[in-house]
Amino acid sequence: MTVPENRTTNIHGILLDHCLDGGERCLACDGACCRSFSDVELSMEELERLHYLGAKRLQFSMIGRPRLVIDYNCEFLVEGKCSIYERRPDICRRFICTDRT
Repeated sequence: MTVPENRTTNIHGILLDHCLDGGERCLACDGACCRSFSDVELSMEELERLHYLGAKRLQFSMIGRPRLVIDYNCEFLVEGKCSIYERRPDICRRFICTDRT
């Protein structure tokens, strides 16, 4: 009996200090960044935009920045892709993944 080989890819997430759109990595990804956090901070503009887009897990705070609760699986992740890619929050634009070396 042949046992299938189990291969996994180790990735390393990096939060940049500037936005970085596009790139081949995002096109081939299955949404690793969308499954890597419990929540992300938002600006008020982003909160309003995500509310308009139908976000159901928004959290507003009187003492801190508003948040999108991801709970390690963003509600905008559809079939491994960001369904709001062009309108995603700034923090999502700053997160990139690289192969772990």
